[in-house]
Amino acid sequence: MAGEKIYQARKELRRMAKANLLKMAFSQKERNCLLGGACPFLLEYHCILFCVSEILGQGCQIEKSRPISSESAQSKGKLP
Repeated sequence: MAGEKIYQARKELRRMAKANLLKMAFSQKERNCLLGGACPFLLEYHCILFCVSEILGQGCQIEKSRPISSESAQSKGKLP
């Protein structure tokens, strides 16, 4: 099953050393993230794309680099 392949590949990546993961990701060409924009943290492993940053538990770097729009920031600051 496809889900099992993804799970196994992710498990293998999580067991690898951080330096090896980053070296593998940076040796590949940059790919466009699903969230938009080129991301150096995408790694193709067994024909499946993984976000190295999320594998390492740090969250998506594209999301972190996006500025919060002023509209959403204002709506978060309002209390009902």
